[in-house]
Amino acid sequence: MSRLPPTSASVYQRTLERGFPVLRFEPVLEVEYQRFHSRAQLQRVRWAGWLGFVIFAAFIGLDVATLPADVHRWTVPIRVLLIMPALLLAVVASHSRGWRTRMRLPIFIAALSTGLGTAAVIAVGLQRGHPLPYEGILLVAMAIYLLASPGWWGALAINLLTLAAVLGAELAWQADAQAGLYQVVFLLAANVVGASGGYFLEHGARSVFLVQRMLDERARHDGLTGLPNRGALDEHLARIWRQAVRERAVVALAMVDVDHFKRYNDRYGHAEGDAALQAVGAAVATQARRPLDLAARYGGEEFMLVWYRAAGVDPAELGEGVREAVEALALPHADSPRGHLTVSVGVAAAHAGPQGAVQALMEAADAALYAAKQQGRDRVAVQAAPSAAACTVG
Repeated sequence: MSRLPPTSASVYQRTLERGFPVLRFEPVLEVEYQRFHSRAQLQRVRWAGWLGFVIFAAFIGLDVATLPADVHRWTVPIRVLLIMPALLLAVVASHSRGWRTRMRLPIFIAALSTGLGTAAVIAVGLQRGHPLPYEGILLVAMAIYLLASPGWWGALAINLLTLAAVLGAELAWQADAQAGLYQVVFLLAANVVGASGGYFLEHGARSVFLVQRMLDERARHDGLTGLPNRGALDEHLARIWRQAVRERAVVALAMVDVDHFKRYNDRYGHAEGDAALQAVGAAVATQARRPLDLAARYGGEEFMLVWYRAAGVDPAELGEGVREAVEALALPHADSPRGHLTVSVGVAAAHAGPQGAVQALMEAADAALYAAKQQGRDRVAVQAAPSAAACTVG
């Protein structure tokens, strides 16, 4: 289980400090952001989709009322069969649990259909000698950048394709060169303005994501050692205990206490004491080697280790690994009988049982720690959990 080292920034902080001018994170973080963004934009996508649907429905009525029959018999199907279904697709996808974390694709399809569909409507008008107002394509460009949320790069690609389609229609059928030039220039200007605004909107959204993740991470980690704190430990235990019940797996816990730590603080001062706890925390963390293992600061000079799927492993050996890792630090402690900093370790293991059994396992590990201290410290003690049948390991 990963931890947040006290001497290095988290991936969120490093990314924020390094910057992201191309609006892309490293692959794993980018996937996390896309899921975060998709969930956060659901209401916006639904609102934008329905708004676009209503507006294009109104344009259908406007086409029929104001355009010649040989024009609206083409523009109406473009709106009805291409643009409006794509908008509905995005809205429906936003209500589907399976699509909620990957909305970029339906949004991209809807935005691209809207842009190219609008360009097709303009092309029909030009081809039949009935040029349509260019304001519509400007609104589409701005909406794609600022409202549709396909991502800045996606919005840029959609609008450039739309611009290319409009330019092609102008070159092919525009009889008034001056009007055509003005339309293209206005569309280019709309893209510059929209792209600039869209860039800063997405940059701000990514910054908010990083800051929020940093705050969440810091709230779940101990500020001194960088290890997960008690709250994160409780959540992790509850989660893996449910999984262990389903898989009939063995969970082992170790309570770790730094021996004679008050004496250490009294002799060397609190600054050295904090440094010692950081070193011990790092040593303890080396014993959490698998994805569902966890090392956490329990409080004060106490740490806890959680091992998932510990069947077939001697609990005493797990504890010895922790004790030896700290001993290898060789931190001088003049007021300890050993002459260096040591830890006492209490270990308990059990097959996951009913709700409440995890608390019994923690109490067993705590009792084992008390026994280790009573036996002289700098040692490992193993305590059987309350249900002997449930706690057979191996």
